[in-house]
Amino acid sequence: MNFDEKMGSKAQIWAVGGGKGGTGKTFLVSRLAITLAAQHKKVIVVDTDFGGANIHSFFGIKQAPKTINHFFEKKEPLENLLIETGIENLQVIVGDYRSISSGSLNVALKSRLFRHIRNLDADYIILDLGGGTGNDTIDALLLADRMIVVAVPEITSVENLYQFIKSTFFRKLKTVLGEHGLRDTVKDIWTDRKKYGIKNVSEMLQYIKNNNAPINAILDRELADFAFYVVLNKVRNSMEIKEGFSIRSICIKHFGVDTRFVGYIEYDIQFWKNLSLIRDLSKMHISQSLKKDVLFIAENIINGDQMRMTGIKNG
Repeated sequence: MNFDEKMGSKAQIWAVGGGKGGTGKTFLVSRLAITLAAQHKKVIVVDTDFGGANIHSFFGIKQAPKTINHFFEKKEPLENLLIETGIENLQVIVGDYRSISSGSLNVALKSRLFRHIRNLDADYIILDLGGGTGNDTIDALLLADRMIVVAVPEITSVENLYQFIKSTFFRKLKTVLGEHGLRDTVKDIWTDRKKYGIKNVSEMLQYIKNNNAPINAILDRELADFAFYVVLNKVRNSMEIKEGFSIRSICIKHFGVDTRFVGYIEYDIQFWKNLSLIRDLSKMHISQSLKKDVLFIAENIINGDQMRMTGIKNG
C-alpha cells in the first residue's frame, strides 16, 4: 500500500457522509485522520456538519477559540482557524452549529468555502459531513476526491444510504448537464421514465447517452473518476459483511455508478458504550483489531481498491 499516492500537487480531499446520523460517521472521520497522521501525513479535518458539529469532541476539544463561523461571519481565512488536536500532523477546523444551519449557505458563500478548503496546506483534508441529503451536504461530498459513505448493516440504514447515493448522483448529473444548458434534462426524463421504458437510474443514464452523442462524451469524461467508497460499521458476523457486497452490486446495477466496498469495522459493544460516555478518543483504549480495520479501509480508499469475497465464511 502506498500512503504517498496523491491526486495532483494539492491535498487529496476525502468526504465522509451517509444517509442519516447514528452510523458512526464522525467516529470514522476521526480514526481515518489519526491513521493517516500516524503515517507522517499532514491531515486537516474540517467539520462541515453545520446542523450538528461535534468532531472536536472526538479529539478532546471542549471549546475552540475559533470556529468555522469566523470564516462565514468575520471573513477570516480557514488557515487561521486551525486547532491543534494534540496528535502529531493532525489539525481540525471546528464547526459551529449555533450560527450556521444545514441548507443555509448561498451559492457564493459555499463556493468561497470550497475554494478555501481546496487551498489548505495538507496531504489529506477530511470533511465530516452532516447526515441526510441536503444540498450543502451533497455539494460538499461532490467536492471530494474520495466520496466515502457509511452505513450500519440494518435495513433502515442501508435504505437511507441508497437514497443518499441516488440523490448525490442525480445532483452530479444535473450539475454536469447544467453547465451545458441541459439542467432540466435529468428531471424531465426521470419524471417521464415510464414513457421511455426506463426502470432505474442506470437505464436513464444509458438513455441520455444513447440519444445525444455530445452528452455521451461529456458524461463519460465527467464520470470517469466518479465513485462511492462504502464502509460498513458495527458489523457482527460474516453475513453482515456480505451486505457490503450487496450494496455495491445494487448501486452498480440500479444507479450505474462505480461503487466500491472498501471495508468494515467490527462491532465492539463495550467500546461503543464507552464512546457514548467519553467521546474523547485520546482517552480511550483502541483495540488492535479496530486499528487494523481502519487501516485496511484507508489503504483501499487511497488505492481505489475494494474488498474481495475470498476468505469470507458463511455464518
